[in-house]
Amino acid sequence: MGVKFGEKNNWQVYGGPVLQKLEGEVHLRGTAYNSTQGYDGIFAQSNGYGWMAGLAYSKPEIALKAALTYRSEIDHDTVAYESMPATGESGSYDMTITTPKSVNVDFQTGLNPTTLLTAKLRWVPWSDFSIKPPLYNATTKKATGADFKALYPNGLNLIDYSDDGWAAEVGLGKKLSNQWAVSGSVGWDSGAGDPTTTLGPVEGHWNVGLGAKYNVTPEVAVSAGVKYLMFGDAKSKIPNGDLVGNFQNNDAWIYGMRLTYQKK
Repeated sequence: MGVKFGEKNNWQVYGGPVLQKLEGEVHLRGTAYNSTQGYDGIFAQSNGYGWMAGLAYSKPEIALKAALTYRSEIDHDTVAYESMPATGESGSYDMTITTPKSVNVDFQTGLNPTTLLTAKLRWVPWSDFSIKPPLYNATTKKATGADFKALYPNGLNLIDYSDDGWAAEVGLGKKLSNQWAVSGSVGWDSGAGDPTTTLGPVEGHWNVGLGAKYNVTPEVAVSAGVKYLMFGDAKSKIPNGDLVGNFQNNDAWIYGMRLTYQKK
């Protein structure tokens, strides 16, 4: 829900509830995982609820829009089905996973009657995030060695990150005719620290994207786009900090298509 205000209704405050679904599955294999190799964890689907709120400003005569949006943390109370061959233990355990809050800035403005400049900025405090399955954590607490116990008195997390994440993107859109429009973008993501987890061995990325929109009729439009991601090189570590991998020169492609109908 939102409310506009100001002399020309240029300002708007908005907010509302957020529903987030979460589920996961992990299988650790290989001697690099030491005593936890062979671990299986399945995290049942759960629904978590949070909220979002923001402030926006618009100036339609120059196609200017700017918005600042905050999304809250969301707690997920779920059940973890775990199996640890090293100890012969298995079972279902209650656990909580808290996904992090985020702050987003979105901006656009017209450069001329047919050209639009867009920009986005996003911050996520991934350094506050962790996944700590009960059986996995309890098994690591039993690890022998005075040095290990001194460093990790509370056991290990399955996943955690050392840095917060930042992402930014700048784009241009160009109207070629009443039917055709094209766009391009360049983006950057900082990642959440290096070394990183073996379950996501990527240290951020750079990306470039291209898109096109075709108005079939005044009400119906077809859009298509492609984005190329160049992942940052990363060293991967297991939860106790041991380096077990080196990932380089990885990339990915993303494709998308959208069909829209808007009554004029």
